[in-house]
Amino acid sequence: METLRRSQYDIAVIQQVKPDAKLLRHIRNSRVPTPIMIIARDITPAGVAEVLSVGADDCVPASVDPVELLARLRAIIRRASGHDSLTLQIGRLTVNVDRREAYIDGKPVPLTKREYDIVELLALRKGQVLSKEAMLDNLYAGQSEPHGKVIDVMICQIRKKMRSMGIEEPFTTLWGIGCRLNEDAFIPLGARMNGIDGSVHPAARESSIPVTAGIKMVPSGGLDML
Repeated sequence: METLRRSQYDIAVIQQVKPDAKLLRHIRNSRVPTPIMIIARDITPAGVAEVLSVGADDCVPASVDPVELLARLRAIIRRASGHDSLTLQIGRLTVNVDRREAYIDGKPVPLTKREYDIVELLALRKGQVLSKEAMLDNLYAGQSEPHGKVIDVMICQIRKKMRSMGIEEPFTTLWGIGCRLNEDAFIPLGARMNGIDGSVHPAARESSIPVTAGIKMVPSGGLDML
């Protein structure tokens, strides 16, 4: 419970012999909003119905195919982030999760694999500020993490590429806290000139702190993994 409260997990995966609503009730009664998937060895329709009714986001058998499992996890995370399709649209920015490509005004942004991961994660977590540690955790979960400066370098590279496509400040940094996607930077030019955004935000100081696009899970054993 303390791990779920302190960390910014995308989803918690609980492995059980049978779907058991007791732990789930405890988590939900503690007002922990993290999406939860139950993986159980012995599943019955009644057991699935019970855990879904008390707050599970999905319940699947232990025999579930890995491809299906990953698709279900990604779908839960997208819905929890307010997205209902494989295409994330934020103004001039389009992120195609299925093809792992990002576009500005319909033109592909030439991103490396890790750079794309950062853009996808920031898009999924739009409006949220992620710490540098959380970004590293998401990007390299289950692997040996490089020095934090690698995040700075990748954010700088993404920023440079987006600036060349007309996006001046794609990221906003809150010093000592973390980084988020600057949604105002992606407002369509026509809408900006017509004042449709309706507000003017002071320019935020920016640095290179990125986010991740992997799926971060905490099984009941408490270990992070992709």
